[in-house]
Amino acid sequence: MAYADQIKSVKDYIKLPFVYNHWYMAGMSEDFSQTPIAKTLLNRSIVFYRTQDGTPVAMQNRCLHRSFPLSEGYMEGDNLVCRYHGIRYTPEGEIASIPCQKSLSQKKLHRYPLKEVGQFVFIWMGDETEGMEDAFPDLSHLADTNFRTFGDFMLLEGNYLLMLENLNDLSHFAYLHKDSFVFSEEFLDIPFTVEKRNGGIFCNRIDRDPARVVKTLPPHYHELAEGKPIERWDGGIAVTPGIFTGLAPTYIGAEDDPDRMVLNQIINHYVTPETESTSHYWWSMSIDYEQNNDMFCEMFKGILTTGFDEDKWAVAHMQKLLDKDHIEFDEMVIAGDQAGLLYRKVMLDWVIAEHGEAPKSA
Repeated sequence: MAYADQIKSVKDYIKLPFVYNHWYMAGMSEDFSQTPIAKTLLNRSIVFYRTQDGTPVAMQNRCLHRSFPLSEGYMEGDNLVCRYHGIRYTPEGEIASIPCQKSLSQKKLHRYPLKEVGQFVFIWMGDETEGMEDAFPDLSHLADTNFRTFGDFMLLEGNYLLMLENLNDLSHFAYLHKDSFVFSEEFLDIPFTVEKRNGGIFCNRIDRDPARVVKTLPPHYHELAEGKPIERWDGGIAVTPGIFTGLAPTYIGAEDDPDRMVLNQIINHYVTPETESTSHYWWSMSIDYEQNNDMFCEMFKGILTTGFDEDKWAVAHMQKLLDKDHIEFDEMVIAGDQAGLLYRKVMLDWVIAEHGEAPKSA
């Protein structure tokens, strides 16, 4: 049966196979040093470390000899040494030496391409192709000194698609986040746009109510906004499975006003599957205003952490119920599901591009 015909509800949706030919977050830059560590990403155990010049390296975490985890080994210069039998591997995954023999095997560890941008390290999990670099989304703001970026990490007790569907659904803001992000039911009445864009999905709401929008700004911006047109966007774009870019700029002044002010907020969500039922989740907020206001940034980070903890809580509850409740049901669709449903179609496109129209065993 084709993948498209199998999806009757979210329970079927989260059974879709992982897609590897994309960029995913591997971790924060500070996570990686010259001490090897292991991470499980998309059901694969990977060893990470840095060479002496600081270059991050990622390889399969399995010695080619007896499958001992290389993350339990140690470094000799830039070579990773297996603690079980002392076989040494170069950063390219080649065998540098084997104790007790002079000849070297031509076998190699699988090495995963990495890309470090600002405070973040990304990994390409699939086949190395010429289009690999072009597939990396625009995250230039992470290294832009005009922005201040802060964020955090959480381990989700749920399938990554549950979280990605949550991120594409702004209709839950007025309920799940009513005490953290302080959105009212009026937010749901704002018209929204959902469309395919650049092989992914774009969704957005534009709030032009001055009284409502000004509440989202630091107090000293209230006077600047008084009597001027003001609007706030709440949207995002996803062009790869593991990275969702939330866009929440606020515009103060008319479009034709040469002194129109824009306060940019770019909220990135990085969701990397660990297993079918657990996920790594990082988030970052990049702002180009109040960059030197530590008190404001800490307050903002606290609000976001509280809100994303609520998402974590919801995902865990859904996963727990889906694991235990085996009764078939017809999933109800509501008007606010447009972005989530379109994202499912885009995810299907990515699955089919990599795995074909149907599972190979079908």
